[in-house]
Amino acid sequence: MIARKIGKGVGHGLLILWTALGLIPFILILVYSLRTNTDLYAHPLGIGGSYHFENYVTAWNGPGASAGMINYFANTAIASVVAIMVTLTVGSTAAYFATKLSPRQRSAFTAVFVSASIVPFVLLIIPYFQTYNAFSLLSQPAVIGVTYGVLTLPTTVLVLHSYYADFPHELIEASTVDGLGEFAAFMRIVLPLSKGALTAVGMLALVFVWAEAQLGIVLLQEATSQTVSVGLLGFKGQFTAQLGPLFAGLSIATIPVVVLYLVFNRYITKGIALGGAFK
Repeated sequence: MIARKIGKGVGHGLLILWTALGLIPFILILVYSLRTNTDLYAHPLGIGGSYHFENYVTAWNGPGASAGMINYFANTAIASVVAIMVTLTVGSTAAYFATKLSPRQRSAFTAVFVSASIVPFVLLIIPYFQTYNAFSLLSQPAVIGVTYGVLTLPTTVLVLHSYYADFPHELIEASTVDGLGEFAAFMRIVLPLSKGALTAVGMLALVFVWAEAQLGIVLLQEATSQTVSVGLLGFKGQFTAQLGPLFAGLSIATIPVVVLYLVFNRYITKGIALGGAFK
């Protein structure tokens, strides 16, 4: 009994330590976002000195005439909406109708998307740049949103295919008896009952778009077209003499993701668990 209590206490202590290791950097970023360079070096732990909330205004509007977080948020919203629409529309349709294939065809179908999910991302950058440049599509948030939607398709298809493989076929059979075709049944019966799975893959796609910077650096060359992750890399050079606005930009970029994760974390966890069987 005593050993069990000690083990339980040690486990709780390790969880608290792990949580603290995750929270302390974020808390320091919030504190540093309110400081001047002088206070940052004089009070590195954030204790003492003065606080400057105008750092958030500077980060939001951008330095001088340059783009700020308001531009980056707008561009990220455009890219995210387009990416989610593409990945959910194409992914859900492909994943559902793949369940109608024979076992051998289904195995080949999933193998294609598993293979696509393990292709090194860096190999795609040059082909994408050459294509975008040839068609004058650089610095277009909506266009890169289509690319992000395509890149998240493997995860979307694998997760939803696993979900639809266990979908109650009695509902589909009943709808066909009532005169609905396969596609009509999918639109009117299957999709409304798939909100949880669709939310899961939608959130996974959103997190990908929010964090992706490698492709964005190459394809979003104009400052006014950049997403949050790409724009923050530019902040590092623009705010060399003002670290407070740089940390303010990091805080602005982080808080929405944290809030969304806290609200939808069970869907994200479910989506990862559903897709894990194929990886």
